[in-house]
Amino acid sequence: MKKLLFVTLLLMGFVWAGEWFSDPVSGIETAKREQKPVMFYFHSEHCPYCLQMETFVFADEKVSKYLDKFVVLSLSMDSQIGRAWARRFSVFGTPTFVFYDPKKDTVISVVFGSRSKEDFIKLLIMACEKSGMKKC
Repeated sequence: MKKLLFVTLLLMGFVWAGEWFSDPVSGIETAKREQKPVMFYFHSEHCPYCLQMETFVFADEKVSKYLDKFVVLSLSMDSQIGRAWARRFSVFGTPTFVFYDPKKDTVISVVFGSRSKEDFIKLLIMACEKSGMKKC
């Protein structure tokens, strides 16, 4: 399903240019090196709200501009690693966004549920400002 969505978005020309990580250790190391906050995106295969975020929010040009300020870790709740990290952050459903400061090893905020493009941009700005990271 995720591959089909990616191909569809690619054909439509709406793929976010930034790199998304599925390995938390690698993503956090990259965030530290690049001095960026982390956004964990917890999703599941059969989550209609996740599909809505991926299709209409993440694909938006304005949203991708703000996502470039983060290292994005995309973790499926259908995987063992996704469930393990979800337990660490007390994630109970999808989609959930955990904004994380990798230098301080602290959670900035946790947001559950889908959002409009405008509301999601506000969340990204708020998390970026709270992180105090140079790239924000």
